[in-house]
Amino acid sequence: MTEHLAVAGGAFVAALSGALMPGPVLAVTLVGARRRGFWFGPLVVLGHAAVELPLVLLIALGLAVLLNHPWIVTGIAGVGAVAMTWMGVGMILQARRSADPEAADGGLVRLGAIPSGAVGSLLNPYWYVWWLGVGAALITKSLMVGWLGLAAFFAGHISGDLAWYALVAFGVTRGKRYLAGRLYKALLIACAVLLLAMAVLFGKFAVEQVMGTGTA
Repeated sequence: MTEHLAVAGGAFVAALSGALMPGPVLAVTLVGARRRGFWFGPLVVLGHAAVELPLVLLIALGLAVLLNHPWIVTGIAGVGAVAMTWMGVGMILQARRSADPEAADGGLVRLGAIPSGAVGSLLNPYWYVWWLGVGAALITKSLMVGWLGLAAFFAGHISGDLAWYALVAFGVTRGKRYLAGRLYKALLIACAVLLLAMAVLFGKFAVEQVMGTGTA
C-alpha cells in the first residue's frame, strides 16, 4: 500500500509538469470557466482523462513504439501546429472584434466542457511528447508494483490535472468581476500568443522532419 501511495504521489507532482504547460486545454478552461462557471474546469479534466486512459494502457502494453514512428510523430506535430495556429488566430481576432469579451471562445469551448477537454488534448503535440517521455518512464516504474501500481499512477496523475484546472477555473470565476473588458481580452490574447509560439515550434519540427526524410 505504501508503494502504491508513493506512486500516486509522484504521479500527482509529475502531472503538474504537463498541466502547467500552456496549450489548448488551458485555453478552453480559461474561456469556458469565464463563460459557464467553475464546473467547466473539472469537466474539462474528465474529457482529458477519457483520452489519456487509452494512451496509458497502450504504453503499458508496450505499444508506444507505434506512436514513435517518424511519420506519426511528424504528423502529430504538423496537425497540432495547424490546430493551435487556428485556435490562436481565432482567439485574437474574436477578442479584438467583439465588444463583448465573453464572445471570444477560441472555438473549442462551443463543443462543451468534456468534448473540448478531449479534443484539446489530442490537438496538443506536447501532450504526446510528455507521455512518450516522462509519462512512459513513470508508467514503467509504476508497473514494477503491478497493475494496481498503474491504477495508482493514473489516479494520481488525473488528481494532479484536476487540482490544477480546478484552481484555474476557481480563480477565473472568483475574479470574474476583475476579468472584464480590456483585461480579459488581454488575457485571451496572451494565451493565444503562447499557442502560436508552440505552433511555430512544432511546425518547424514537422517541416524539418519532412525535409530531412525527403533528402535522405
